[in-house]
Amino acid sequence: MIKHVIQAGIPSARLTLSTITDAELSLYQRLYGDSSTMQFIGPCYDQAQSAEFFRRCLQQSKHPTSPWYYFAIRLHQQQQAIGFISLIPTQYPAAPFELGIMLSAEARGQGYADEALTALFLHCFTLLELPALLARVNPDNKGATKHIRHFGFIAAPAEMPAQQGLQNYLLAASADNIRYLKELATGFARLQQSQTQAAVAADSIYLRNTP
Repeated sequence: MIKHVIQAGIPSARLTLSTITDAELSLYQRLYGDSSTMQFIGPCYDQAQSAEFFRRCLQQSKHPTSPWYYFAIRLHQQQQAIGFISLIPTQYPAAPFELGIMLSAEARGQGYADEALTALFLHCFTLLELPALLARVNPDNKGATKHIRHFGFIAAPAEMPAQQGLQNYLLAASADNIRYLKELATGFARLQQSQTQAAVAADSIYLRNTP
């Protein structure tokens, strides 16, 4: 029996993290075959390779006692996913899961990655009471390093040795980190509210100008 059971759907203001389905295969293949997306991750996969890897992820996600979690990031107003988040089990009780995230190019730069990560971190820390999460980052990926430090990740201790060519970082479930995550979640909720109000106002203008 696994110790930590993460729920299949984790909602946020503008998006939801939900267990992957067959519908995400094409996005998975597109991301893992894109040289820009894979620049700091590894070699690109061809269509057959990515289909096989996706099949394995899907099987692990469907298994009721699997400690492997693969989520699709879905915006509330559209059915197609915009990216993926994964939690992979580690050998370290102090940080039982390793984090991974990929986002489609068209969805970047709009705060969706931050919002998805915030929702996942809060779920792991406040509901599951995990002590910390691990992230492995290519040191050449300055953007990713800056991004995770923004959340409060710090260099992992020596007893968690990094894989060759990567650096290990930990995000602890400290009171300060959880407080900051809750502030971020509140900010995303306000952003969603303001976007909704702007859309309603635009519709009202359109209706008033309709003959």
